[in-house]
Amino acid sequence: MKSMTGFGTDRAQTADVTIEVSLRTVNGRFLEPRFHLPREFMPFESDLRKILTEKIKRGTVDVFINRRVRTQKKNKLAVNKDLARQYVDAYRSLGRDLKLPSDLHLEVIARLPEIIKIEETQEPDPKEKTLLLKTFKGAVEACVKERMREGKALKNDLGKLLASLEKRITEIMGLREEANAQLQERFETRLASRMKNGGEMDPQRVLQEIVLQLDKADINEELQRLAEHTKNYRQMLQVPDPEGKKLDFYTQELLREVNTIGSKSQVAKITHSVVEAKTLIERLREQVQNVE
Repeated sequence: MKSMTGFGTDRAQTADVTIEVSLRTVNGRFLEPRFHLPREFMPFESDLRKILTEKIKRGTVDVFINRRVRTQKKNKLAVNKDLARQYVDAYRSLGRDLKLPSDLHLEVIARLPEIIKIEETQEPDPKEKTLLLKTFKGAVEACVKERMREGKALKNDLGKLLASLEKRITEIMGLREEANAQLQERFETRLASRMKNGGEMDPQRVLQEIVLQLDKADINEELQRLAEHTKNYRQMLQVPDPEGKKLDFYTQELLREVNTIGSKSQVAKITHSVVEAKTLIERLREQVQNVE
């Protein structure tokens, strides 16, 4: 089992460059990578994303990459020839319109804005890309290791909560017959009171009504489904890499059945156990939200 929260870093350097990579992951319904890259590494984002998706399936992942270059920047002059031609044409056209001489000198044109610019280049070479991918893999693996460490603790907590929930379900099962007996006695007393006050009722109809009311209030089906859900839940916890989405689904089903039992219950002991069970399921739900 892996948690969706984790952190991983890695660092590499050569004589020319230092690359530092850090990953921070938190809960998320799907995989949502967010890359914070230097401009020089932006063309490699798809390569980094591919590495990430092979190791991490769910969660919001922030990727921070820092690049420090120790060599001097390489400068390059860039000449905008098209713009220079437009300047020359504009000057000559203006000279003709104003009937003024338009002698142009190269030095004048060169001083005009945007004609000659100095460009700094620090583009990474293929070796640097290889170093980047290697360093990124190291950071991802460190993050996955941390997520597995937290996942182990998470699995233990889920197992303990599930065991406590199973005890509550067993308590409710033990109270079911007592609850049905109390309900039957309550229905019979109520009907007997009506008959005593002059009401005429067919005994067969009375029996059918009691059976109908007991059937509506019986919680046997909900208890059977709860037992099946907890069994499946425990089986999923035992697989090497359980899916958080499935665990979340079964947690909702557990809560649904317990809520139904609570709505049917007219016995204080069952109501108390239902409240305790709902508290445990809520804690399960909070923990499951962190499972990858």
